[in-house]
Amino acid sequence: MKTSKKIFFSLLVFVSIVLLCAIGIACYAYHLFGDQVRAVQSVHKVTSELYEMTYRGDYGIDAFIKQGGVRSDKDLQPFLQRFLSHGVLTVDAAAPEVPDVGCSTLCAPMANSDAYLFGRNFDWAKKGNTIIVRTYPKNGYASISTSNLDFLDMPLSLEGDNLMQKMPIIAAIYVALDGINEKGLMVADLFAGDKEKTAQERGNLAVTTTTAIRLLLDRAATTEEAISMLASWDMHSSINWAHHIAIADATGHSVVVEWINNEMVVTKTPAVTNHYLSPLRPHVGIGQTEARRDTLCSRLSAHPQMQFSDMQRLLQDVAFEEYTGWSVIFNTHDLTATYFFRTNFDTAYIYSIK
Repeated sequence: MKTSKKIFFSLLVFVSIVLLCAIGIACYAYHLFGDQVRAVQSVHKVTSELYEMTYRGDYGIDAFIKQGGVRSDKDLQPFLQRFLSHGVLTVDAAAPEVPDVGCSTLCAPMANSDAYLFGRNFDWAKKGNTIIVRTYPKNGYASISTSNLDFLDMPLSLEGDNLMQKMPIIAAIYVALDGINEKGLMVADLFAGDKEKTAQERGNLAVTTTTAIRLLLDRAATTEEAISMLASWDMHSSINWAHHIAIADATGHSVVVEWINNEMVVTKTPAVTNHYLSPLRPHVGIGQTEARRDTLCSRLSAHPQMQFSDMQRLLQDVAFEEYTGWSVIFNTHDLTATYFFRTNFDTAYIYSIK
């Protein structure tokens, strides 16, 4: 009988130790991956090829800055693996093939308000998945941003319940193509007029076009702050093309930032398409880009204060049926982003930062 009790007691101790170890491992894993797991669990399919995700917590901005940033999309890969997945996942941020493009942005005063509307068409081949990302960082401003997953060449499955297969979606945070933050700063990436690659090497924080947009949304409250930050960083073109960045804030201060011969140039303007606005590169652009910008500017001249419906109609008029992946209107009045997907302007998807 005593022997049986000893065996039972030993088994009980063993089972208890195993359970405690399992609980400890689970707690440690949740400590490591808790923010990421909650983010992946929030991924929701809005409609075909359109998803949404919410990330609350630390996604590594301070670590990104501490390591000196990255100089290419490919260099983003080891950072994402190290910080976001602690080396567990493989993330391959290879450059996508670049189709004909024709993005447009316009910042306009909102009618009967002291707020501003910022309209944006993202024109890319109509393929692949798009994700709308709401981020609430521990050390930064909350924001809504958009990413096209063509820019992330990775083993990713958004269907089913396998969290590990979905985990690489978190990389979309660092591939922001446009967005608005809680201070009303609005940013969008557009191709400029040629294939000149920017590669500044001055010993500053290194950023790519898309990681710069992430940093601006997280840390800049005004256009002036955004310009100052960009000037203090070393810019490196994403996907090896020339880019310019449209920036506007809650006061309506609207500019385009371009890089010419590795020098940053700022031009005050409400409208941007796909040609350089700097006089250093006159009439250098992609396709009928100047005609689209003329349409934006003439419509703003005719409607110096725009209703939401005016901006919606304008985006529809300059959209491309075969290329426009999404259109979005950022609103500094209520800090919302209203999306129209794949030129379907009859259906709106509204997201709020608050």
